[in-house]
Amino acid sequence: MEEMQQLEPVEPGESIHEDSGLGSISINNEVVATIVAMAAREVPGVVGLASGGIKDDLAGLFGGRRENPSAVSIRELGDGSYHITVKLILTFGVQLAKVAQSVQAAVRDRVENMTNKEVSRVDVIVDGVRREAPRGPEEPVI
Repeated sequence: MEEMQQLEPVEPGESIHEDSGLGSISINNEVVATIVAMAAREVPGVVGLASGGIKDDLAGLFGGRRENPSAVSIRELGDGSYHITVKLILTFGVQLAKVAQSVQAAVRDRVENMTNKEVSRVDVIVDGVRREAPRGPEEPVI
């Protein structure tokens, strides 16, 4: 059985650099992490990113929370491609593997499209399941 690797959180200020021929282009890892988080949340069955613990929860209470840095790991491999790991909370009752595969495809497609860099691997860690909060009554259409 393979040992689970410890996630390397996205460090603020780390960037991925590329030379376009006209000059350099830098994409901050936090931007890529935000793309990953937004793409994952768009997939039906995803409640959200896994909490990074009390430190991230407290930051969220005081408005200091961005995308949860401990829930998304971005690594650039030697060939220039991304290896992405994302920890998620999924909706109770969904087929976990199918939702995880949809997240993998969505994250790969969005990151490749928006950064013009290849994604070689997207690892999804299902960190929990939760019932979605009931939605309030819909506003009547006038």
